[in-house]
Amino acid sequence: MSETFKEDLQLEIKKYYYKAFRRRGKTLKTLELIQECSKDQLKLFINQTANLINKSLKINDEIEIYKLLVELKKIEGCNKKIMKLTIAEIINANPIKNFNFKKYKDLFIFEEQ
Repeated sequence: MSETFKEDLQLEIKKYYYKAFRRRGKTLKTLELIQECSKDQLKLFINQTANLINKSLKINDEIEIYKLLVELKKIEGCNKKIMKLTIAEIINANPIKNFNFKKYKDLFIFEEQ
């Protein structure tokens, strides 16, 4: 998994939690809560993405990988950019396989907060 992916993922998750907690007062406790939540979600996304990449190396079926991506999409904080980053990581890890995830448009549809 590339460092750029991890950095971009971390940025997106932080944005999500800052947005989610924007109505709360800007106290030290709120900032600590944002940090804790985003740290936990980052670990979860990295683990899930690593599992997804490992499975994609073993599975040749694009539809099976699509189903795994649908599960990833359900995780709190997942958004269009995170999905694109994850798919790019899968494609980079599988250069010989011809995955075409663009046809699965539902992977990129998210509710706006």
